Parts: sequence; structure tokens; C-alpha cells
Amino acid sequence: MLPVCYQKVLRVHLSESQYLTLQLLILLLQSHRQIQLARLASMFPQPIHYSSRIRNLQRFLVLPQLSVRLLWFPILKHWLSEEFKIGHRNRAYRRARLKRTVDGYVVMAVDRTQWKGRNLMMVTVVWGNHALPVYWEPLPKSGSSSLKQQLRLLKTALKLFKPYPVVVLADREFHSPKLALWLSQRQVEFVLRQKKSAYVQLQGEVDYQPLKEKGFAPGQKGFLRDIGESETSWDRLTSRFTGNDSIEAKGEKILGLS
Repeated sequence: MLPVCYQKVLRVHLSESQYLTLQLLILLLQSHRQIQLARLASMFPQPIHYSSRIRNLQRFLVLPQLSVRLLWFPILKHWLSEEFKIGHRNRAYRRARLKRTVDGYVVMAVDRTQWKGRNLMMVTVVWGNHALPVYWEPLPKSGSSSLKQQLRLLKTALKLFKPYPVVVLADREFHSPKLALWLSQRQVEFVLRQKKSAYVQLQGEVDYQPLKEKGFAPGQKGFLRDIGESETSWDRLTSRFTGNDSIEAKGEKILGLS
């Protein structure tokens, strides 16, 4: 049985037979952990020929109603409103929610994965020991994503979290200072991991120097101080600054958390 909030959203946009098909598919996915259409059709409890079950599922999976924005976004918004409702439930529940966040911030992770010719960029919410998908976008080419694609993905995801405190966590692919500036302008906290070859300029210094010359190596953690009014740490370079204060970087290198 799906949660009540799921049922309300799905029944608005799906017919009774479509809603039943979706329920059965979810049950099969959870029970057998199979995503191959042929395997799902062989197990699908429908009294028709196997080939007809495949065609039936194929038609179902391309329905325009099966849209992330149409079905998933309303469910996600409802979940967020329930989790962050003021005076929600009891003290034990509120303490448990704090453990699933970081200092009250919702951690939003951005990453890209390439698998069997598919290149997918995704935003997820780190909630305790789980990652909940928020929004994703298949890329039309192999290799790294562009700044334009990154901004489009984050803009869509951040709209859902506008009333809530968010920190964006991203790997080295998302190291652009333009991305950091874009997040800063929207008052979104962020952590962008850097390469050891990233050039930085500490306060009081004239020249830029790579991080590796500051004593950092991959896998190490430490702090650089006296960078404006910030702190920067490596494995995940982080800094916090306010107003117009920032960390300067060279080329496409940026240090940290706004």
C-alpha cells in the first residue's frame, strides 16, 4: 500500500487501471529487484499472453502522465512540509530529524554517472543514511557536464527547497567559480571539492599557488586560515563568508562553501 500522500497525487493524474499497474510494478520492483522489462512482464499478474503484457507495460511506461514534475514534485513538497512543520510531532521525532540533517541544513548532493552509454546528472537529498532522488537529467553526450546544464538542473531542484536551509555538496566536476557565484547570489550554502592543482591566493600573498604546494594531498584534511574572513578545508574544501567577502581563484578554480 502506497502512503496516503502518494495516493492522492497519483489518483489525480492516473486512471484506475493505470494506478493499479503502477502499484503492481512497484511491488514487483521491491520484491524481485529487477528492472528488465522482459523479467517484469513474465512476473506481472495479468491474464494475457506474455507478448501482450510486454506491449502493455511499454505503453504504460511512455505515458505523458509519468512525469517527474507532475507526480514526484508534489509528493516531495508534501514530504518536506511535513518534515519541517513547526511544532511537528514530539521531541524525539524532532531530534531524529536533526540527525538526518547537518546543523539543520538539508544536504543536497549533485553528481554525474556514466554507465553503459548513458550519461546521467542527478540531484539527491542526503537524509540520514539514505539518498532520495530529487531531479535528474540525461545528458546528450558522454563526458563532463557543462555549466549551463549544471545551473539548469540545480535551478529546478532548488525551487522545491526554497523555504528550507540547503547546503549543496558537489564533486570536482562542479568546481567552477561561476557556479559558486551563482549559488552565493541565491544565498545557498555549498561545498565544492577541489583538485590539488587548484590555484589559491591567501590573504596577504601576491601570487597564486596550487594547493599541493600548501601541504595538501588527496585524502588529507586540514584548514587554511586568514583567507579573508573564511576557512577552507581539503578533502572537501569549505569556507564560510558573508556579504561581499569571497575567496579569489585563478581560471576555473574555486575554494569552497559560501
